[in-house]
Amino acid sequence: TVGGGEGNAASGIGSSVSGGESNEASGLISSVSGGEYNEASGSESAVNGGYNNAASGSASSVSGGEINAASGIGSSVSGGDGNEASGGRSAVNGGYYNEASGVGSAVNGGYNNTASNYDSTVNAGYNNKASGARSAVNGGYNNAASGSASSVSGGEINAASGIGSSVSGGYNNTAL
Repeated sequence: TVGGGEGNAASGIGSSVSGGESNEASGLISSVSGGEYNEASGSESAVNGGYNNAASGSASSVSGGEINAASGIGSSVSGGDGNEASGGRSAVNGGYYNEASGVGSAVNGGYNNTASNYDSTVNAGYNNKASGARSAVNGGYNNAASGSASSVSGGEINAASGIGSSVSGGYNNTAL
């Protein structure tokens, strides 16, 4: 079903496009609510608006923003620009050029942050990486939590590489 707009297509079984321009809902029971050049190709996927967003994972969603992609099963991108949620049940909740690629991983904002392992999280900041399982970086700049269950609370150029290790902040600190 196409509700309105211009140049929209609802080609998937049970799919719909409510409006906007040049949007496509091609997945089974997928939907695009509006915006421009958005695509919902995953089964039961949705794009709510914005520009050039794609929900290709089954049960994935993109709420808005620009050039965002939700490709993991059950993944979501809430907004921002250039974000990608590629891990199963992963989420990017805003910011710019962030990626959540681990299963159950999340990036909650900031710029150029990556959560790449199981249940890893980056909450904010710039160029932070949470690559250990269940690791977290809460903010700052160029911090890395690579150990399992490790964390960096903030600061700059800090690393928590040991299992369960933690750096609270500061500059150029390492917890092995």
